[in-house]
Amino acid sequence: MAFFGLLIIAALGWALWKKKLQSQQIPPILLGIGGAFLAARGSLLLGLGAIAIAAAWYRGMTWRLFRKGVKDNDAAALDAARVLLGVSRFDTAERIRERHRTLIAQNHPDAGGSDAQAAALNKARDLLLDDLNKKRL
Repeated sequence: MAFFGLLIIAALGWALWKKKLQSQQIPPILLGIGGAFLAARGSLLLGLGAIAIAAAWYRGMTWRLFRKGVKDNDAAALDAARVLLGVSRFDTAERIRERHRTLIAQNHPDAGGSDAQAAALNKARDLLLDDLNKKRL
């Protein structure tokens, strides 16, 4: 069992080092792993509860989705913007701007890209930055 624990710690360390994970993603992952361990050791109810909490935490379920004025299509637009720019919900404004700069340099009309693609990248950046600003308030 200790070998698997060391293997999991090594994998998480590697993912952090390679920037595949961010530090705020580690606690729900560890909670899910702990829940799986508890379920495997016989505490099925406690283990499954921990796994469910970890999954909800990791997916970023917040009460913001249930507030008046926030619709499913808003969340879908944010997800589409994240996919277009190649960022996650955990990325900062700096990372969003960095990815936008990289992609706009490749897809700008002056560099052989299309007007539509450049406009879509600009709209995605603005949408994500506006969402980050709303979260801060």
